[in-house]
Amino acid sequence: MALMDLISLGADKQAVIFDIGAAFTKIGFAGEFSPRHIIRSEIKTMIKGDLVTSKLFKDNNNIDCNELREFFHMIYFKYLLVNPKERRVVICDSILKSINVRNLIAQVLFKDFEIISLCFISSHLLAVFSLGLKTGLVIDCGYTETTVVPIFEELPILSAMEYINLAGKTVHQHINDQILKNGIVESNGTEKLANSVITSIDEVVLEDIKTQCCFVGRFSSNLIAVPVKYYINGGLVLNVSGKLRACSLDILFQGNDDDQSITTTILDAILKCPIDCRKLLAENIVVVGGTCMSTGFLPRLYSELNHLITTEPYKDKLFLKKFVFHKTAIPENCSVWLGGAMFSALELLAEQSISREAYQLNPKIPDWSSILSVSKEDLSKSHSEKYKWEGFRKTLPLSNPKFLPVSYSSELIKKDFSFVK
Repeated sequence: MALMDLISLGADKQAVIFDIGAAFTKIGFAGEFSPRHIIRSEIKTMIKGDLVTSKLFKDNNNIDCNELREFFHMIYFKYLLVNPKERRVVICDSILKSINVRNLIAQVLFKDFEIISLCFISSHLLAVFSLGLKTGLVIDCGYTETTVVPIFEELPILSAMEYINLAGKTVHQHINDQILKNGIVESNGTEKLANSVITSIDEVVLEDIKTQCCFVGRFSSNLIAVPVKYYINGGLVLNVSGKLRACSLDILFQGNDDDQSITTTILDAILKCPIDCRKLLAENIVVVGGTCMSTGFLPRLYSELNHLITTEPYKDKLFLKKFVFHKTAIPENCSVWLGGAMFSALELLAEQSISREAYQLNPKIPDWSSILSVSKEDLSKSHSEKYKWEGFRKTLPLSNPKFLPVSYSSELIKKDFSFVK
């Protein structure tokens, strides 16, 4: 037996960190600087000899229990190659995620994989934690939506949280519509309209076109990029126009039918915060998520914010002189995972996690993963119909009244931020 194996027998093994997104999942171990693997959040199964791909998150953001079980099985025994019974698990969780999804994840991990413990941590708090900040305006521009969460002194101001359904999926749909409407395809040296040859474009191809060919154009600029050719399977060559390359991501800043955009969402979130917090939040902006990695995104966002703050209704309400963006330690799509890996390397992970024994006594996950001090008498009451956990958990005291960076409760927020109204 190796020396390191002998040393590790008396210590806990590294916890497994999951950052499960709508499009991609980042997986790795506590204390490491980057994820071991970044995989698509999907399951591939054979049905009647055909390989069928199914997304983990459906259109209604629900998850199938069997698919989730196969997904975790694939992660543990194909990518990580570790025994799940010997590891703690940390989930980088979005504030907006349904509690039903959270409970389903806990059910699969505890009952099917028999993990030691489970801890759900807010992804927005982890983004700030990874940079060593206590205050920041976290902008998470992912696949399905963009969320803006102000965090002041390690506490999220939930009453000021904003979100908008403008993100990577919106850009993919815009690129798909423009190609089928105006695109030109070359086949055997002959140019044809794209809609006469292509009926639909796969999501993976759309993402590759966005990543390889498109960028965010400058603010108030009419410059058009040089057209490029993109090779599609089947011998087709797509002519990606300069306008599509430079303007496909403008939809994020031009807004939707309600004249709301990413920039208006950011300023609205700041405006909802207490007046003495606004300056500090504007000077500590943290942008995470895969969509913000597009070339030119941050300079365009900076220019849009400086322009929008001089227009109605913000010029008479927000008196901000500058916006400051923090550079993440690793690529923006992995920044939240890094925060989870850093937190999981601390000794307080065990006391902030829900153990296997505690889950067996009461198989419910509380909001925000608050660790509550529960006596045996209280647990026996919670199993009865009269004291169901959903209404019972709010009356229980916190086990540790001192706030920890990435674990919080609705009761604590209500107490410390009663003036946010």
